[in-house]
Amino acid sequence: MIKRRRVTVIGAGFMGSMHASIFANMVGCELAAIVDPNLDLAGVVAAKAPGCKVYASHEALLAVERDLDLVSICTPDNLHLAPAVAVAQAGINVFVEKPISSKVEDARAIIAACEAAKVKLGVGYLLRFDPRYAAARELMTSGKIGEPIHIYARRNSARTEGPKRYGGKLPLALHVTVHDVDMVLWMLDGQHPVSVYAQQTDRLLGAAGTQDSLAAIVRFSGGTVVNFESAWSLPSGARHMIDARMELIGTEGAFEVQCGDSGLYYAGSDNSREIDTQHWPTVNGRIDGDLARQLNGLLAWLDGAAMPIATGRDALRSLELTLAMMQSAESGEIVRLG
Repeated sequence: MIKRRRVTVIGAGFMGSMHASIFANMVGCELAAIVDPNLDLAGVVAAKAPGCKVYASHEALLAVERDLDLVSICTPDNLHLAPAVAVAQAGINVFVEKPISSKVEDARAIIAACEAAKVKLGVGYLLRFDPRYAAARELMTSGKIGEPIHIYARRNSARTEGPKRYGGKLPLALHVTVHDVDMVLWMLDGQHPVSVYAQQTDRLLGAAGTQDSLAAIVRFSGGTVVNFESAWSLPSGARHMIDARMELIGTEGAFEVQCGDSGLYYAGSDNSREIDTQHWPTVNGRIDGDLARQLNGLLAWLDGAAMPIATGRDALRSLELTLAMMQSAESGEIVRLG
């Protein structure tokens, strides 16, 4: 018999609403509650599941709901600390959308709380559930690529996407680059970054409180050099809404992951665009893709299955390297890491 998991989502915004929709339709899962200070918005999201309750805060939730298996935190990254620690101290497993936090000290506090309470902590790096990246990593771990020499990771998106939702609230690097940082660290298991040099621009989006682009070069302890390229500045008419790829050259082979073309392109009388088939497409009325695979894998992970869920310590490493990139870009200096 499938064990039924009771899950709550904190945050009823863009990501929280998708988490709620996926959990509401997942076999063996009960969406117990939605938490958001905007109770009207929370109510709209809670309507996805019969009997789903609404609370204005994590304190109000935990005062009533203690029989929970998992709380998924989808608030802005600078608001992760308080609910994550409180949920862990209540003995409930925690899942946090990436990045784990915007501050290293907050990330460490979340990890410490979960370890002290002996609950699981997962972090939402959904590229680990993209079949292309997962298969590329298998090439690495099988030895077919040999020793990695150089990696190029690109993730450029349209100015009508991320900046529209997060402008002024979340730096480009912590929203976009950190995906590739996690993936590179996953690929280069056993190596650690030793130096970072980065540059950024804000010609287009500076007035909105964020960056147009960031480019970084990172050297790793095993000698591998990685080039990161991220941008939030593609024009709205760009062919690809997310132009992403990863190339790795090794001593025995190479791979390329190409994610620019979704495979589905729509043109009408007044606009044309790609339709997402990768991260969170709606298929037969339900959210599918990498995000759904990740959240399904998350529940299996709670039951002990081997799943590539990013741990809190994985997420701390990603955060530290991403913040080092930001520090270098702001100072114009090389940042040395331990």
